[in-house]
Amino acid sequence: MKIKIISIFLCLMLMTVFLTTAQNVENISVKYESEGTDIILFDECEVPDWKEGNKWVYDVENIIFDFEEPDLSIHLNASINDLTFEVKTVSEHTYELTIDADISGTYKFDTYLNIVNDKINITGPVNISGRFVKTTIDGTIIYNKTDLGIKQIHIEMSGRLTVQADEQPFLDRSLSFLNVPIPVDIILDIELVTPFSIIKFPLDILTFWGLPATNFSLSGTIESPWLRVANFVNNLIRIPGVIPILAIVSQKNPDTLRDVSDVLKDILPVIDIEYFLSKYLGRNYFEIQETEPIILCLTKDNITVPARPDPFEAYNISLFGTDLGNIYYSPEAGNIIKIIGNFQEILPSVNNINAELIEYIYTP
Repeated sequence: MKIKIISIFLCLMLMTVFLTTAQNVENISVKYESEGTDIILFDECEVPDWKEGNKWVYDVENIIFDFEEPDLSIHLNASINDLTFEVKTVSEHTYELTIDADISGTYKFDTYLNIVNDKINITGPVNISGRFVKTTIDGTIIYNKTDLGIKQIHIEMSGRLTVQADEQPFLDRSLSFLNVPIPVDIILDIELVTPFSIIKFPLDILTFWGLPATNFSLSGTIESPWLRVANFVNNLIRIPGVIPILAIVSQKNPDTLRDVSDVLKDILPVIDIEYFLSKYLGRNYFEIQETEPIILCLTKDNITVPARPDPFEAYNISLFGTDLGNIYYSPEAGNIIKIIGNFQEILPSVNNINAELIEYIYTP
């Protein structure tokens, strides 16, 4: 269950990462004098030559994630303002780009908690909803220079989240009083065993490809003053004689309350993501399955975005050559200039994303 939740979160992060792929394409007209005809060929797209200080700024108007299973439902509706990617360091083999953005939106998930082992027995429905309030994202992404394969992602998310627990397995009532902004700081590190490339190089019109399989590991921390308060309260609960009294008041099994207290003592006040996953899920690494060849570079279009008044000549990458989802990139901008549509075929549950370039610094 928790693996699926983490996968959805990674989908969100990977969609923001998609905005950093780019390439250079030019038409070449070759004339064969002996035949008296003109033949139009296309240069293969090579990896762009980014320089320190190159920058691309996007507005992500809307990202919608919906995931539905019998025991799990997750919904996220978010917008990202001034999503900025800037080339910080260029080394012999890699690019390091910084990320900066503001995020707002709402989230909701319903599931059934089922943690049962030789020491803990916690079961029951969990229905939680809330919104992002004054939340910022900073971090870095490291790419291979040869293919723009993503090697490492470092994300620092800081801001406030509201939380409303309509159902949970601990009390027989809604925890609506929690629906106030809670300060949270999250650090997430993702390391990929095999670099993950969205675009296959070299690239040309009328070429198609799939996405590679890879494994990745998760680590980082989650901190909040509320977690420290929860740790303090939990320490009080663990005073001998308190849990039996609390069980009578809440009409809960004291063994269940003791199980919850044991988990909280183990992971609070600062949640170590790698430790939590390794101990309670048995691992902190996960898999991205290989995707069949369903991505196609079909045409070249004139696309206008807020980054400048004149249209860019942009290459159109789509799913099966349809309008389900489209990524437009321009050699003049050195990067993607627009992304729009439904990407469920390559990223399950990504129902919709709309983003466009609003500012850039790049010279081909």
